[in-house]
Amino acid sequence: MDLTEEQKDYIKNNVAKVANLNELTQKCFRDDDLDGRTKEGRAVRKYLIENNIDYKTTRRKPQDKIELNDSQKDFIIQQAQEGLSSLEIAKLIFPKKQVKPLSNEQRTVLAHINEVNPDFVPSQDSAAVNDYVGPKSPSRVLKKINDATGLALEESKLNRQKRVCVEKLQINLSNSRFLKIINNYLNKSDRELFEQEFIRLSWDKPDLTADELNLYLNVCKEVINLEVVSAHLNKLNDMFDVADDQTEMTVRLAEIIKAKSQEYHQCETRIENLTKKLQGDRAERMKKSQKDSASFLSIVQMFQEEEERKNMVRMAEMQKKLIKEEAERMEGMAEWKARILGISQDDAI
Repeated sequence: MDLTEEQKDYIKNNVAKVANLNELTQKCFRDDDLDGRTKEGRAVRKYLIENNIDYKTTRRKPQDKIELNDSQKDFIIQQAQEGLSSLEIAKLIFPKKQVKPLSNEQRTVLAHINEVNPDFVPSQDSAAVNDYVGPKSPSRVLKKINDATGLALEESKLNRQKRVCVEKLQINLSNSRFLKIINNYLNKSDRELFEQEFIRLSWDKPDLTADELNLYLNVCKEVINLEVVSAHLNKLNDMFDVADDQTEMTVRLAEIIKAKSQEYHQCETRIENLTKKLQGDRAERMKKSQKDSASFLSIVQMFQEEEERKNMVRMAEMQKKLIKEEAERMEGMAEWKARILGISQDDAI
């Protein structure tokens, strides 16, 4: 496609003023549906290139390739072998940058891991770049329940009560706070532990209030914190054993281990307190609910007893009425009267 002289003049006069190639094409041809990929856009681009005219595009400028030094490469492999994800490693290597999932920094780290060992893929990477999505079908919810609890529930054999539990859990797994918390975990194993703990603790409690649901989420968070602190303690203890002959280092490590141990026990205490509160509050609520149910049941029983009593009285009155009618009928029978008096029809005649 060839441009007219008028179009060429417009391009030369406005290329510095117009934001990008798409807008320049649209204004040149007076058609808002055009962009740089259409034949008109390609014609404009061709003219600009042939005349060495600089222009802007909406395409992002490719990011510069990050070059890793030997120290960084060794650190990446060491941390990957210890279970850290490429995102977590990138954050450690580039502390001054805001490293995000699928950023240039993370992809550089992951590329180096795959270059050294193509078969080694940290399991956490998939969790670091994907948001959690709640199950959309009861069968998926049931599988998660079985995985978390060790049960072997079958969808076709569920009674009404368990079906209600599955339906309620499906709703809770799409709860906004649940999603916010679980998506904050970049480590896949942490995500799985959080999800399974929440399911294990709450799946058979479809009557949870909003406040109780939040408390269970807090318990699950503390469980993750407990495991993280435990892992830190294990690493610190290993470092303490290695640095046994370095007095200054062992003193510093001993202080850190002591602080971590206190953090561990504090986490345990919070879990215990939250669990007691949940069990106590729910037990009290269930007790009150049972009391109310018992009161209602007693009213129903009293009503049923009253109805039974009225039915018995009604039946007695009906029997009495039938007896009376039969007696009156017999009273009117001459033969019956004669027999009562001891004379027969022949004697009377």
